[in-house]
Amino acid sequence: MTQHELPAHGGAMQNIIQLALQGLWDRAQKAVELITRLRSENAALTQRVEELESAQRLFDEQLAEKENLITTLQEKKATPASVDVGDGLLYLSPDEREALERQIGDLLRRINTHLGSSR
Repeated sequence: MTQHELPAHGGAMQNIIQLALQGLWDRAQKAVELITRLRSENAALTQRVEELESAQRLFDEQLAEKENLITTLQEKKATPASVDVGDGLLYLSPDEREALERQIGDLLRRINTHLGSSR
């Protein structure tokens, strides 16, 4: 090798090193862009998860309220009131109606007995 070949060879090495460094820099830039984009997406997804969890809590509360209402209505239905007045009408269970008819019959007999004995 001669002295004239060394600078050319050195220049080629410098170009190779420069190209390698440029390639490394480009990859680093792409990695930075990707990391930045992924962080942004992660933040957006984290916010969406928080929104969905909040909505889930709200739905759970509403469901609990409705379950309580259903339980209350079922209990009310299972234990009929002695007299339930709705729309101006009197609603009695069959057993309550039979007991009321007996009481009315007894009262009518007493009244008739009382009226018959006062003559």
